[in-house]
Amino acid sequence: MNNKVCIFVFILLISVLLCYRNASDTLTFFESYITYNKINRSLVWTSKNKAAAVKIKTTTTSTKKNISVTSMQVQNFIDYKGGYTTNSHLIRQLDETLSNADKKYTILILGLPKFQTFSARHKINQSECGACDLTNDISKINDLETRAVVFSYMYLFRKRSSMPKKRRSDQYYVWMGMESPPALRELRNMSLTEYDNVFNLTMTYRRDADVYYPKSTASKLLQELQKTGSGNPKVDIDDMIKMKTGVSIWIVSNCDGTEGAKKRILLAQDMVNHGLEVDRMGRCFPENSAPPRGTSTVDLIRKYKFYFAFENSYHCLDYITEKLYKKGFVAGTVPVVWGAEKRDYLAVVPPHSCIFVDDFKSTAELVKYLKYLDKNVTAYREYFKWRTMKPQDMPNYGRQIKFCQLCRILHGINVDNIFNPRYNESYLSIPLFEHPSRPRVVSSLREWLYGPVSKECLKTY
Repeated sequence: MNNKVCIFVFILLISVLLCYRNASDTLTFFESYITYNKINRSLVWTSKNKAAAVKIKTTTTSTKKNISVTSMQVQNFIDYKGGYTTNSHLIRQLDETLSNADKKYTILILGLPKFQTFSARHKINQSECGACDLTNDISKINDLETRAVVFSYMYLFRKRSSMPKKRRSDQYYVWMGMESPPALRELRNMSLTEYDNVFNLTMTYRRDADVYYPKSTASKLLQELQKTGSGNPKVDIDDMIKMKTGVSIWIVSNCDGTEGAKKRILLAQDMVNHGLEVDRMGRCFPENSAPPRGTSTVDLIRKYKFYFAFENSYHCLDYITEKLYKKGFVAGTVPVVWGAEKRDYLAVVPPHSCIFVDDFKSTAELVKYLKYLDKNVTAYREYFKWRTMKPQDMPNYGRQIKFCQLCRILHGINVDNIFNPRYNESYLSIPLFEHPSRPRVVSSLREWLYGPVSKECLKTY
């Protein structure tokens, strides 16, 4: 009986290997074009002319199967760590295209302070982004080298009638907005209807923006932290934990500008009412002692186990600010986060690095857990384990962002689109290494910005 079973298994294995051999040439071809979107966990096949679902036919003696590449798990084809970073074909093509992207284009930024423009300029590495220069000198708007004009939301808010009267067809107009929908629609009354078909690209904190502009990414954050550390992350973690002298801290200045700002004040007060030790500072708490003179915000927060990274808006799509990155991760504390939906956080933060308020049924349960971590060093330490990982194991590893990504777009490099959660829906027609055949246009900025957000974020627009 056992011999029959062995023979059956052997024949089955031979059949599978023969099927794989018949399809191997096809699979090798696909490996050159298949990319894995880590955000929505789907495969996409892209040719130079168009993208489409492709079917691989595998034949056995008893059955035939049609397998759709776009829905198959990526493990069946390629080993991945995210995006295009392990796809040798795309990497070679990217390197070749970047080596030829040596013509310097100018990106004109309107509405950002000069120091921010100067700081961003030094972050454009030609070998990674292509050749570009940044300026806020509006007199250069008609220069032939100026291929992108970035309009900050503040520029448009202050000077609504000062859009250029003429524009060149080879210039990208880019909307840049870092504020949440309530801050724009309710606080500043920006309906945005006047900008239908005006802009070519969106540039915001949202992962589905044409140009992704987060405060940072988990992989870049970890790279910077490991550069400035001792070289031994475990020792660094020990040192961070040893310097903790306080339980939790919150620094806030927007007390009631939005509904979310009001809710977070009540949330923090409720946590205090349930017995959590919280040092509250900022303009919302003028009666409390100010930080010692000469002490930076990061150095102050570093002494506490938890920092409240509470946003001024609730459940606004991808709205995650410096509160999390600079005041949380860089300061070496554990952020307690409230604002975006948990799925938005999980798509961008290091694994097991935050405590989500939405995970708890009540404030009492949340406070109980924070008190437990305060007394249990082993459990608390687990929230720092991500610092011992590799940058390539972080979300969005390999994704270029901000003005580097915009510079790439000016040179016809659109490969970062494959990280976009709406890649299959909105970007399949855009070649990865060429300029699109038709101009890119944001038909309704109002609908793009306000339409997808939840009612909890923006009741009406």
